[in-house]
This record gives sequence, C-alpha cells and structure tokens, in this order.
Amino acid sequence: MTRRPWRAFLLVLALHGAGFALVGVVLYRLLRLPQDLSNIEAFPTALHFTAGGLLGYVLMPYLLRLPCGSRSFRRYLDDIRLTRVEPFLPLLLLTVSCVLILIACQGAGSIVYRLTEGKPVTLGFLGQVFDLPSVVPPRSMLLFAQMFSSLEEVLFRGVLLTMLLRVYSPRKAIVCSAAAFGLMHLPGVFVGMPVVTVLAQVLWAFLFGLFYGYIFLVSGSLLPSMVIHWLSNVFQEPLTAYWTTASVSVRAFYGVVFGYGIASVLMILWVRVFSDRWLPRQESEELPAGASTYPDRRTC
Repeated sequence: MTRRPWRAFLLVLALHGAGFALVGVVLYRLLRLPQDLSNIEAFPTALHFTAGGLLGYVLMPYLLRLPCGSRSFRRYLDDIRLTRVEPFLPLLLLTVSCVLILIACQGAGSIVYRLTEGKPVTLGFLGQVFDLPSVVPPRSMLLFAQMFSSLEEVLFRGVLLTMLLRVYSPRKAIVCSAAAFGLMHLPGVFVGMPVVTVLAQVLWAFLFGLFYGYIFLVSGSLLPSMVIHWLSNVFQEPLTAYWTTASVSVRAFYGVVFGYGIASVLMILWVRVFSDRWLPRQESEELPAGASTYPDRRTC
C-alpha cells in the first residue's frame, strides 16, 4: 500500500470520516455533551475535531503502516518528519517570518477593500484589522480550538507527499498533494455553501498547498507547515473580517488573491531565499527532475 499513494490516501480519508463519526457518537450520545458544530470554540466541538483529527490523520496512517511501512511509532514520526527540529532557530525564524507575511497579505486585503469603498484607512480601522490579541487567550479560545487544523498537515504533507515523492518528481509530487488538499474542500457544496465560495476554497487551498509542500520539502520538517496552517486559521478572523462582509463573489476574489494567493507566492519566494542562506540543503532537493527514488529515509 505504501507504493500506491492514492489508494492509501483515499482509504485514510474514508477511515477518518468513520472515526470522526465514532468520536461524535461517544461525545454526544454516550457522554451527552451539547452538540453545536457551528461554534468551533465550544469545548465539545473543539474536542470532537481534535480527537477526530488525531484518530484519522495521525493514528490511522500509523496503523496502516504509512507512509513507509514503519512498525514503531517513533519511526513513523521520523518518516513524516514530525521529529525533525534541527536547526531549531532557523526553522523557528522561518516559521515566524512566514506567518508575518501571511498576516501582512491578509490585512492588506482588508485595507484594499476599504479603499475601494472610498473610505479612509484610519488608525482605528487598522487597529481592528490587526487586532490579533482578540483571537488568543484570555479573550478567545480559538487558538486551542483550531489546533486540529494542523493535523491535516500530517496526512497531506507528512503521509501523502512522502508517498508521492517515491513515485513522482518533487515538483509533481507537491502539485499533486496540493491538488488533493484543494479538492478536499469540494464537499462544502453538500452542506449548503455557495458554489463560488467552494470553488474559491478549492483554489486557495491548492495555492496554499503548494507552499506547504514546498516548505515541507525544503525545511526537511513537518513542523513549520503545521504551525503556519494552525495560526493561519486563527489569525484570519480579524484580518479578513472586513472584506468578508462583501458579496459572495467579492469575498471569493479577495480570499483567493489576498487571503492566500499573494501570500503563497511571497512565502515560497521567501522560503527559497531563506533556505539558500540559513538552512542545510535537503537530499531530495538535489535529485534531478523526474527522479522517482530517494536514497535516504527522508522519503522512505
């Protein structure tokens, strides 16, 4: 199965759905906790999503011996690069700088939309847009409620991308994993979301997936993409709140362009510059285009 990445990936997704439903039965039927999936900050909801993510995205691949057939949990964590934290300071600086780029781009979207309305950009307005303390404790529990989103990186980059690197060139593997990440947002159509919104989500998830795959490959660690994914879902609330009051089509446009599109391009360029100067070169980057096998266990 480790050499059939798409079959393995679809199996994990199916099992994740079953696991998510099972966690829901335990929480809401057996423990009788109040159910309100619309409120991500509600404790039962946050617990549901986090437990479901741990079961489906982290434990299930391990039980299926993905991505490299590892039997020990420690080796599994090594295979998905979750234990790789060196060089610590450069990786930390790279992660923080990418988050700051994302914050600047998303905040810029609100500023641009304000200007298109013909309204002044005042210090008070900027204070509302960049009010990041509003989404961290003690004012909000969103920082904890959104931790589950980082677990998606385990499946899409740690597991799927690692398997794809065994059969595709690095560039093609990143594009394919990003496409899978984007298409995962299509089911939004079945829960009543406008089609244009869902299509925009697919596109910006694909664009951001390219960045996640690139930083995963270049840094040699899963942690930067996990942290950035997590914080992007936390900080976007105040940063994008202003232009999310626009029409559906305008929101979709700003989401693709300012929410993630420009940020993805800038962050990929920044990661390339940063890695050339302050990160050790990864073996997978040195392989010629089209190479399908990798000599060390970074990719099994």
